[in-house]
Formats: sequence, C-alpha cells, structure tokens
Amino acid sequence: MTPTGSPAWTRSASYAYYGGDTNKHNFLSQGAVDPTTDVSAEEFARMTADLEAVARTAPFATITYLNKDASPAAPTIECVYMQTGVTLVSYAGDTPPAGFPSAARNGTGDVTFTFASSYSDPYSVAGSFSVKHVGADVQAATACRAMPTIVTSTTVQVKCFSGGIAVGDKRVTLEVW
Repeated sequence: MTPTGSPAWTRSASYAYYGGDTNKHNFLSQGAVDPTTDVSAEEFARMTADLEAVARTAPFATITYLNKDASPAAPTIECVYMQTGVTLVSYAGDTPPAGFPSAARNGTGDVTFTFASSYSDPYSVAGSFSVKHVGADVQAATACRAMPTIVTSTTVQVKCFSGGIAVGDKRVTLEVW
C-alpha cells in the first residue's frame, strides 16, 4: 500500500488519512485474531490517532554540524535525519548532496542553513516545506548557547555565543519543524 496524500511535514494529515474512522467499531465484540500480530478495530483507531500526533510534532530535520572557524570554511554536516527518509550522511555544508540542506559560514559561530521549498517522501510524494519552528543546542559546552532564528520560510540562521561573544568550532544540533 503506497500513501498518496500529503507528506507528514506538511502537517495537514489527519487520523483519517492513516485509515482512522470515528465510526469504526468492533460490532462482533471480538478481539484480534492473533494479538501478537493483529490489532482490533479499537486498537487500529487509536494507532491512527497516535500516528497523526507523532507526524504533527516530529521535527522535519535534525542536523548535527561542526562550525569550521579555526580555519574558516563551510560547516561540516556530521549527520542529518529528515522526514524525507534522508539520514546519516556527512558532507561539507557548501556542497550538499541532492535532497540535503546547504549550510554557509557567515562568521565566527554563525551559520545559515538553506532548505528547499519542496521535498519528496520515501514514496516519491512531494510536499511543500516551510520552516515553522527551530531549536538548537551546543553539545558538550555548558558556557555556550546556540541562538537559532528563522530568516525566511526556507532559511535558518544559528549563532553560538558565550557571555555575549561569538564562539566558533562548536558542535551544534539543530532541529527544524
């Protein structure tokens, strides 16, 4: 079965898209035929509601990158997990493979990520993408803070500070919804 509706990151799918139906009932009061492999009508209705909630709240992309400030260069993207099915690839931010966001160094501890305006899911169903929310955290650095900002609908900027001063060469994890 191949889904044809909008991908999860469009946030427009309801539980009905996943096969849920408020009128679904177990009229024969029978449980699942084999509870280790099957689900009842009630369990299926609950699973579709849960799947809807997960799709709406999961980040579109989680990116871990390393600023390259000691010898200024584009950041190194160490791993990317995206709802498109694209995962775990290391690349230089200024030369992203197809389907990955690009990243540019603006200055010490300052990186801009650019996403495409549309992506395809693993089933080749395309959906538009627009950044709605961002969060970032500097790894293993208690004195540093990452400040992500939405610049445009497809661009995110992350600055790393310590005591109000820009700091570089930090490993940062960015989440984009």
